[in-house]
Amino acid sequence: MKAQFHLPLATYPDASSFSLLQNAVDFSLHQKAGLTASIPLVRIEPVQPRFPSLLDVANMRAEAERLSKDNGTVLGQTLRDYAKKAEVEVEIQPFDVRQPFVAQTLAELSRAYDLSILEASELMKPLIESVLFESGRPLLLFPPDNFSGRIDAVAVAWDGGATVARTLAGARFLLERVSRIVLISITDDKQIDEGSRDHLATALRKAGLAVDVAAVQAKGDSPANVIQGAALERKADLLVAGAYGHSRLREFILGGVTRSLLTRLEMPTVLCH
Repeated sequence: MKAQFHLPLATYPDASSFSLLQNAVDFSLHQKAGLTASIPLVRIEPVQPRFPSLLDVANMRAEAERLSKDNGTVLGQTLRDYAKKAEVEVEIQPFDVRQPFVAQTLAELSRAYDLSILEASELMKPLIESVLFESGRPLLLFPPDNFSGRIDAVAVAWDGGATVARTLAGARFLLERVSRIVLISITDDKQIDEGSRDHLATALRKAGLAVDVAAVQAKGDSPANVIQGAALERKADLLVAGAYGHSRLREFILGGVTRSLLTRLEMPTVLCH
């Protein structure tokens, strides 16, 4: 069965980057997957000021809607050009949506696909979190630069929890074309069940994959940085990690692996909640 990827795009107030389009096309090419882009044409609700104002609210609303439409047109045409050059099957679906419901609608649309693709950045965090929490599907995040698209080695941030196990299961179709997996555990951040990790390694080896196990220490550094550094040091092309292993409140107040990954990503990463 041919995998189907989803590319939720932003058009207002900030537009998705061209590097995201190129990464999505390249990744779809190497995974032999179809690609569908959802492009929101944002509608701004009319506002009736309570008091007389010098601001031309109606004109500002029209300009905002025009910006969304223009950004959508440019993104759609650029994506078509990239896909045609790479000979990737792409479908572009513009849709009207009121401004407060853009992220929610894109998350709901993502439920129909095997994987959604976004770019990690502070500006896109609301969209990322909406797709991550509400789609029920794996999310692939790219750093804000170009990526070759080929995945040969995968690193798994393994802590023995259900979230990373769920992410690994959701991303299993991505493992069909890889030759090597490395299971990375941080041993001074939380207690790691080595038996559970070794059991997973055995199961993956039975599936035909070469598996390495790496135990590293954070030593006070950010776990997200340590995990990514260990993955890159071992020549991994993709990181698989669970999303929000602790409560969302704890992640918000203290920061955590997931929140760090959303804004300081160094390599393509698959997340699932």
